[in-house]
Amino acid sequence: MKVIKNYSQILLFVLSTSFVVSQTNTGSPYSLNELGEINFLGNVSNLSMGGIDSAIDSIEFNINNPSSLAKLKTTNYLIGTFYKSTGISNVNSTDNINTANINYIAVGIPTKRFGFGFGVLPYSSVGFNLQSTDEYNTANSINSRLFGADGNINRAFVSIGLPLLKYLSLGASANYNFGKFNYEKFNLIENVNYGIFSNSSSEISGFTYNFSSNLSIPLKNDFKLNLVYSYYPDGDLDSFNIESLYTSNTSSITLESLGDFVDVDLNSRGLENTKLPVPKKSIYSLGLEKKNSWFIGFQYESKLSSNFENVFLDTQNVSYRDANSLSIGGYIIPDSLSLTSYWKRVKYRFGIKNEKKSIIVNNLPINHFSLNLGLGLPIAGLSKANLGLEIGKVGDNNSLVKENYFALRLGLSLNDVWFIKRKYN
Repeated sequence: MKVIKNYSQILLFVLSTSFVVSQTNTGSPYSLNELGEINFLGNVSNLSMGGIDSAIDSIEFNINNPSSLAKLKTTNYLIGTFYKSTGISNVNSTDNINTANINYIAVGIPTKRFGFGFGVLPYSSVGFNLQSTDEYNTANSINSRLFGADGNINRAFVSIGLPLLKYLSLGASANYNFGKFNYEKFNLIENVNYGIFSNSSSEISGFTYNFSSNLSIPLKNDFKLNLVYSYYPDGDLDSFNIESLYTSNTSSITLESLGDFVDVDLNSRGLENTKLPVPKKSIYSLGLEKKNSWFIGFQYESKLSSNFENVFLDTQNVSYRDANSLSIGGYIIPDSLSLTSYWKRVKYRFGIKNEKKSIIVNNLPINHFSLNLGLGLPIAGLSKANLGLEIGKVGDNNSLVKENYFALRLGLSLNDVWFIKRKYN
């Protein structure tokens, strides 16, 4: 038998499947939050524990924690998918939106002195339609506003993990972000024959970086204490913007209703090329592990997002605050060495997460709570199929819009046993 060691084949693996990382749609009005609704929050295995990064696995690369690459013992191929069903309700209506897509594709590779990895993922999405009405001037006319958006930001990344001392490892990731957001606005004033329709877009690109450190302290009786600190420095993404204005002679937008149009001179207003700020973020994670038996972890995340501003996008009644979240999660393995029961070798995961989101709508803060369950199913050798279920809510009874959702996730963590060429005599 011969293990494949031609890393060009790994690159081909990623590139051949990268086409599926395209549009990830969302129907949430809260996707107006910063760079959109974040689609990638971690591997399925970590998400099933509330997103805990201090669960370090020597056979699976944690994309959120590049220092985990220093512990990797075998080449690891990762792919994750998801299905999400969201019920969106307000005082007037209820709607249901279903989405599904690839969540990530990545490869982690160990070497004698360090580990490295790379991959692609749909990082964030926007997708919503908002309508508002208010009195216009002193004539008591009604000004109706329609505002919609769609699009996504994809991410290609390269990571490295380096063992520094006996129990300490460091990691870093360089991320290239690229994508496009499309916006549509329509203002219609009662008793005025023509409305104004705005069609605009932002092409987004730029690099971001993140760093992590992992301190693993062995204790007595096969216990281990894991401490992880991750740092995401602030930065900016480039946004190239265009906008066109149309007149419309009806209360609804169709191709036939659109009249004259003009391309807006954004350059003279300093809005053709703008910056989208990426807020600074820190993650503190602590975990206690009993080897091949159980794990319990705690994680706190803080993000300095109160100064976020998209100068190109004129959003009303939306502001931002510093965000944070707290997670608790872990896993249990009944008997990792059982020869008589498959289910005793399964890794049973659980977690909860409570998040204070950065977006504030009409002076109302938005919070997010989720409950997570998962299974790590052995499938061959060191490889696993990771299943996850998430149930959560965004907003509450005081919010203008309340979301209740459930998400199903499937992640494959395939190790080199799957990529062995057999030689027969």
